Amino acid sequence: MIQATEVSITYRGDGETTTFSYPYPYRIGGDIHGYLVDTVGNETEITTNYQFDTVENKYTYPVAGDAIDADTRIKITRETPLQNNIDLPDRLPFSLIEKGMDWIIMMLQETIYRANLAPISAQEATKQAALAMTYAYEALDHMQKAAAEHAAATEEANKATAQANIATNRAEQAGNYSATSFAATAPAWNESTTYSYPTVVAYTDGNTYRCIGTDVAGETPTDSTNWVKITLDGENFFEIDETGNLMPCISPTYSSRWELDENGDIMPREIVS
Repeated sequence: MIQATEVSITYRGDGETTTFSYPYPYRIGGDIHGYLVDTVGNETEITTNYQFDTVENKYTYPVAGDAIDADTRIKITRETPLQNNIDLPDRLPFSLIEKGMDWIIMMLQETIYRANLAPISAQEATKQAALAMTYAYEALDHMQKAAAEHAAATEEANKATAQANIATNRAEQAGNYSATSFAATAPAWNESTTYSYPTVVAYTDGNTYRCIGTDVAGETPTDSTNWVKITLDGENFFEIDETGNLMPCISPTYSSRWELDENGDIMPREIVS
């Protein structure tokens, strides 16, 4: 927040000093200008042989040559261009904030224009400046509030996305574990047993099969039309993602064709003869 009302400071030369401090706030170094003032008050702008240090906030004149003497003063002043260079997003509330800043610049430009055309009262100038300051503070408050609301909305969106990802992973894991649990409860197929619908058995390939025939005996589930595979947990190392592409499963449990190696990578299962 800018509280200082001064914009310029004047030093008297002593024949030795060439560096002068500028103690007031400014936008950029290019807004700081120096003027030489003679004994009757005439001012001449310094356009060469000077330097302004934006780190130390010091104005140097002359950079080369003799320092100004006691009959000469140097005035260092801030001259900020009367234009609004802020470009905010074209949506509420930013568009209103940018328009308010434009109005402030217009009022300041009009105040200076009237001052150049004819004298205006100090009271009117003070009123215009106070009004411009009020709008400036209101615009700053709106900008800070909008930034805070945007940050809060972004944080909530990130939390929602993280929760959705967790829920999706847990649902996929639950589906895998459910299929595995179902397969584990089915009794093993026995060549000497007679089966009828709706009996479910577990076969040596890791899958479960339901009998759809009557009095079926000695028929291998993988080769018989009287048996139908009803679970796929034995082949759950791969899945189809939301775009239709084949991807490794997040939580694989078992496969008759694939296995996880010591690094956790999917590899073809070793065939035991």
